[in-house]
Amino acid sequence: MEINHKLTLYVAYYLARFDKVALKNLGYKNWESSFLDISTKLDVKKHSVRNWRDEFDPLFGYRAGWYQRPMSPSRTNVALALENLDEPEIRAIVEDILSGKIQSDTENLNHLLSIADENSDKDKNSSFILRGPTGKKAEQFFIEYHRINNSPIEGELIDTRDMGCGYDFEIKSESNQHFIEVKGLASNIGGLLFTNKEWETAKQERTKYTVCLVSNINDSAEISFINDPFSKLNPRKNIIQTVQVQWSVSNNEFNKIND
Repeated sequence: MEINHKLTLYVAYYLARFDKVALKNLGYKNWESSFLDISTKLDVKKHSVRNWRDEFDPLFGYRAGWYQRPMSPSRTNVALALENLDEPEIRAIVEDILSGKIQSDTENLNHLLSIADENSDKDKNSSFILRGPTGKKAEQFFIEYHRINNSPIEGELIDTRDMGCGYDFEIKSESNQHFIEVKGLASNIGGLLFTNKEWETAKQERTKYTVCLVSNINDSAEISFINDPFSKLNPRKNIIQTVQVQWSVSNNEFNKIND
């Protein structure tokens, strides 16, 4: 399958899943104009855009679609990869595809193409493990640190790790509400990864959001705090295999605020 055909599958999935909301948010007045514009921008046949949208339709119920036959591996892989993303996240990917931006981003382009490969083995694809051994150690270290020092913010520590809030802990007092995202590093160097949910929450909460960085976790742990990381860090958006949108901060970028 050609590169542009694979990229069109992501657009078709978005159209099928979000239907009229997708048309509105992409600036189209009707389906015909959307099929024509997408086919022109991605150099694919107009009826192919319509057909590929129809292939995803049975998943969402807006139209009957091609319910008579099972989806091919490429369609299945795209659907599985995007099923946990919200509309704004998928729209951002689609807009990058339609604008041509993704085509100049080799790493992310290759991720998208590998997912939409008819011969790809989905079981071999893996996402970043958000709470591996290092992360769990860092979280436990912070819990104990806050119990002893009541820092960086005084108040009751509330565990929100399994709630999908965009942060690991909430600190609550009569006059304050604060959010803590804990990141762990096995050594003293390394970059940070934020899920899209974490980064969007940091953007929304600003000074009420703090990153707790526990480094050298396997030896002599050290703790530091970055309040309002959205204003202090300049991460790069990555699209990873499952697909999950993350924001990565290089070690050099992180060290800038400590100089």
